[in-house]
Amino acid sequence: MKSVLIHGIGALVTGDIRAPLSNATSLYIEDGRFREIGTGRTAADIVIDARGSLVTPGLIDSHVHPSFGDFTPVQNATNWISNYLHGGVTCMVSAGELHLPGLPIDDPDPNLFRSLALLTRACYDRYRPAGVKVEAGTMMLVPGMKRADFEAVAAAGSKCVKFIFYSYGQNPGEQADYVRWARELGLKVKIHSGGVSRSGVSRPAGAEVVLKLQPDIVGHINGGPIPMPFSDMEQILMKSDHFLEIVYSGNHSLSQRFMKKVAEQGQLRRVILGTDTPSGTGVVPRGMLRTMALVAAVPGVRPEEAVCMATGNAASAHNLDNGFVREGQPADLVILGRIQGASGNTPLESLGDGNLLGISMILIDGRLVVRDRSLQTPPPETGARIEFEG
Repeated sequence: MKSVLIHGIGALVTGDIRAPLSNATSLYIEDGRFREIGTGRTAADIVIDARGSLVTPGLIDSHVHPSFGDFTPVQNATNWISNYLHGGVTCMVSAGELHLPGLPIDDPDPNLFRSLALLTRACYDRYRPAGVKVEAGTMMLVPGMKRADFEAVAAAGSKCVKFIFYSYGQNPGEQADYVRWARELGLKVKIHSGGVSRSGVSRPAGAEVVLKLQPDIVGHINGGPIPMPFSDMEQILMKSDHFLEIVYSGNHSLSQRFMKKVAEQGQLRRVILGTDTPSGTGVVPRGMLRTMALVAAVPGVRPEEAVCMATGNAASAHNLDNGFVREGQPADLVILGRIQGASGNTPLESLGDGNLLGISMILIDGRLVVRDRSLQTPPPETGARIEFEG
């Protein structure tokens, strides 16, 4: 595997919202991992001049619905994951593989949903569209499951289980068991919050349900696509410590209103970003960049903090080993710049104004997967360039 040296960095976002910016202007990557943050090296197999660009960890879309490889039946679209790569997404986390044609979600069978999680996890473990890391195999929780079901998906490497097709008014003891089993096995618990989804079969979940269930992650608190009442959102913010997910497919007006409240309460560390796609909202390659810009424009949120919500916060929420620019961690990163004609003197200033940024290069595990410019964003005004490639 080739070593990579990146120098001339204008701003480096770490992914750690407690210390979101690094003073380092160079990075050295070897064996697919960050080896030196700030380096005096002048040589590597590949040398990149960032030319004052913004460098961030690869974006993590915390809410996707994969199905078959790089195809989604919900929009009958191919290469959607490959196109999300060009929107800066180097990793995505499944919120349930629920869009398979004919999947009996109205009469859920525990064995079927366990098997579906195991199958998709095994497939995406062996297949990375365009190099994107797909954390698939999220088991959707339905009545009648046993601890053995949780043990099976945990052993397969799944990271998450999710409440969505569940009647919360029935059998509260079973729900509590599910949460307990998941935590004992290192699985994160997510819930479809807000109103009914496109399927019409998911169950609404507002503050009363969420606070009683105590999940780790409140999925699309701004709606997927319908949010809970704002007063319920406030209750969850004030009465819990759950991760709070903001998604592209939700209510954008409530997103900014809620984020202002989150900032006032000093709770930005709890926010993660996703798209909740493919869905009725469509296939949206720029979805993460747009959501990041939406949040970055909220008073009280610094643009570098918004980037951390799309990287390190999401990694912490899902127990991932990426999402940060740290020595020893996987070298997933995006090199971005201000787009000609946009406001702001720097990429971060432009992002803080709510603007899209242009991508010039993307690396996954230290390998250049986008090397000239993104096919999904306008080109950055000043893009990174390869100085040497041996």
